[in-house]
Amino acid sequence: MPQQRRTDRQAIVAASIEVLDERGLDKLSLHAVAARLGVRQPALYHHFHDKQEILAAVATEVLARWHTDRLPEPNEDWRDFLARNSHSLRRAMLAVRDGARLLVVAGPRAPELTNAIAQVSLLERQGFTGADAILAFIAVSRYTIGATLEQQSARDGSAILFPDGDLSPEAAHLVQLAEQVAVLGPDHEFSTGLNALIEGLDPHAAD
Repeated sequence: MPQQRRTDRQAIVAASIEVLDERGLDKLSLHAVAARLGVRQPALYHHFHDKQEILAAVATEVLARWHTDRLPEPNEDWRDFLARNSHSLRRAMLAVRDGARLLVVAGPRAPELTNAIAQVSLLERQGFTGADAILAFIAVSRYTIGATLEQQSARDGSAILFPDGDLSPEAAHLVQLAEQVAVLGPDHEFSTGLNALIEGLDPHAAD
């Protein structure tokens, strides 16, 4: 058995992140976390009721460590903040194996109140109604989580695949375009969609 490590909530969460990175979300077991800490599994229940509570704490810790751009700068353009906030959330999910799935199944369901007030207020000051500001954040966060979930779980690295065999000139052209997109990479792909979404949210677009 590994040498026993300090066992408290913080140590359990840290060990859970290590196991998550090594084994993935589906194989993250309390037995493996306890073994990593050098203790028996019942020792975990002195600090957490069950696995779901540990996963919730892990999701919170992942966001705390890597989702660092949650607050707008003074007088920041709303477009810049939505993009910066979204890239920060994506960075947090990509920092750990199966990070997007972790947030979907165990992430916080209520916003952090201080952050939410600052975020919504920024958009309201720049022409959004309160409801539209909230809807904008919902749209961007769902795009960010969905795109990252697909990137982390897609087969073939999310490559665009075509059937083998002789291709018509039109199909061959599509293959070349798909290769060009693959070279640009997932970061570029994500940013393209994000920028298009943000521009579509502009409250002054129809003026």
